[in-house]
Amino acid sequence: MKITVAGAGHGGLAAGALLSKNGHDVTVYEKNDRDSLGHDWEDRFTFSLLSDITGEEIPDDSWRYRGDCAFVSPSYRTRVVINYTDENRQKIMQRKTVMKMLLDFAEKCGVRFRFNTEVLSAVTENGAVTGIRTADGEILSDLVIDAAGVFSPVRTSLPDSFNIEKTPSRGDVFYARRAYYNKIGDTVPDIPFEVFLCHNREQGLSWCCINRDSVDILIGRIDPPGDDLINKHLEKFRKDHPCTGETVLHGGYDGVIPVRRPLSLMVADGYAAVGDSAFMTTPMNGMGIDLSLNAGKLLAETIGASGKADIDTLWKYNRDFHLLYGGITSKNEGLKNALLEMPGEGVDFLFDSAVIQSSDLAGAGSKTSVSSLLGKFVRGMKAPKYFFALLGGLMKGAKMKKAFESAPVKYDRDAVNAWQEAVKSTVLPVTRS
Repeated sequence: MKITVAGAGHGGLAAGALLSKNGHDVTVYEKNDRDSLGHDWEDRFTFSLLSDITGEEIPDDSWRYRGDCAFVSPSYRTRVVINYTDENRQKIMQRKTVMKMLLDFAEKCGVRFRFNTEVLSAVTENGAVTGIRTADGEILSDLVIDAAGVFSPVRTSLPDSFNIEKTPSRGDVFYARRAYYNKIGDTVPDIPFEVFLCHNREQGLSWCCINRDSVDILIGRIDPPGDDLINKHLEKFRKDHPCTGETVLHGGYDGVIPVRRPLSLMVADGYAAVGDSAFMTTPMNGMGIDLSLNAGKLLAETIGASGKADIDTLWKYNRDFHLLYGGITSKNEGLKNALLEMPGEGVDFLFDSAVIQSSDLAGAGSKTSVSSLLGKFVRGMKAPKYFFALLGGLMKGAKMKKAFESAPVKYDRDAVNAWQEAVKSTVLPVTRS
């Protein structure tokens, strides 16, 4: 089977490599050159997953342990500290290294690459995706794996009749700038990593992580922040953290991070989306490498050696992903959107009154539940509108998880359309501006 991978995303590279290893003809089309791939910063994911896919050990000089973390309320009055143990302390790794390992593995498996080739749109015929359109012309294939990112030109050009969501809504993505600045002095605080929710009472978050040799600062908002706003926040960070220098060591550019549920429908005849193209991240923090790699593995396993790329075959990948990962990760979209809907004083109340505690925020909010929140009912009733808004978000999230995990066993257009509407009904929209 001839397979085209649109974009060199993590999930697309994993799927393409494994499918090529299984005898399929795979080519990746990527608009950037090889050396430009991978963000110039660190991220957290399951190291063993990457090693299992590539068969290579993680280089010792490419990762480090992250220190303890504090979540800071908008007023700065309350800090919720998470102290990690030796067993659960987070490992973080350079994304450039992740990308190099995947590229090397794909090439070893026989995948061909066409760098500096921009993908412009999908090519469709008779209700199926038959290839991609690039700046150099049309490339026809039996299957297009869409790994071209949040605003993928492949997904966004699909006909409406495919019923695949094209454009994220407000609050579905964070526009973030992240940079590592030179560090003044060599002191590292006991709690080196601070995350600021509803930072400066704006819809989004920021963080400051003081490392031994740099200061890692991220400023993310649900609307593009612009240079003036970024510079204003950097001035405040430097005032609060005098060790932050002026020189950008690496990073220093903008990224668009999906922070929402995955696509409900991510396949069509001749088409499958993976990674950011399918919004495969954890809503509370935008982490997506694990989900992308697992999706790539799952897609390759679904296709196997069958040589089939029809929607009946690909639906199994769609359904299995939601059963294994989509439902559980989508659960916290309700929590995230409830916080985005609140003004700063509402988030302050949840922190100050200990309605939100370290056990809730650990694991990107995965331990927050309706039952845990009800245990804080008395404290929450001091400001019931904020308490019930948070409770409502958690209830929406629980319904979303259940909806995702109730996908039809086999592909039937009417049944899938009804299921998509059921998922859509659990979405808590972000309406506050």
